Amino acid sequence: MTRRGLILASLLAAAVLLSIVWPHLPMRGDADPLSKIPSGGHWLKSHDVALSAPEIRWLGGAKGIKRLFSVGGRIWILAVTDGSGNRQAVHDPTYCFIGEGWKILSQSRIPLAGGSAVLVSMSRRDESSSAIFWFFDGGAPFASLPEYWTKSTLRRITLGLSGPEPLLFILRPVGSPPENWTAAAAAAVPLILPEPRK
Repeated sequence: MTRRGLILASLLAAAVLLSIVWPHLPMRGDADPLSKIPSGGHWLKSHDVALSAPEIRWLGGAKGIKRLFSVGGRIWILAVTDGSGNRQAVHDPTYCFIGEGWKILSQSRIPLAGGSAVLVSMSRRDESSSAIFWFFDGGAPFASLPEYWTKSTLRRITLGLSGPEPLLFILRPVGSPPENWTAAAAAAVPLILPEPRK
């Protein structure tokens, strides 16, 4: 074997070994970020809802919570997914809405707690609904899927040194949607976000 061939074979063997070992190395960061999501307080009352069997299957190795809460006389349902254990469980939530039989009518960005969220309007037979979703990693909420994928991939490459795994938040009203989503989200979302990282 030539010197060049030996170098290439060594690099290939090192890459294969690294690809086997790297996923088993310990990640830095919070092992249970979902526990940091506030569940109560002066202006917030909530209780967790058990995940259904299909939801548990969909999560795979990911973790998730579903919580009903009330604030300002309105009841909301919040779903949060931590894709640390299964990144495929975190994807565009409109796929889930379509899977539930909703037709997506529109999507737009709205301001949210110093960042942004995606507002989705939808209809199903003779009913209408709306929801917002965003990602949160301790900074400002953000609504970009490519930004989520970039941050999540970088976290895996750096074994968590680049920062925490972004969580996916989906917020839906129980009953009729708010007339002013921006105002309703501004009142509710700061109460349910984990404390910003210092």
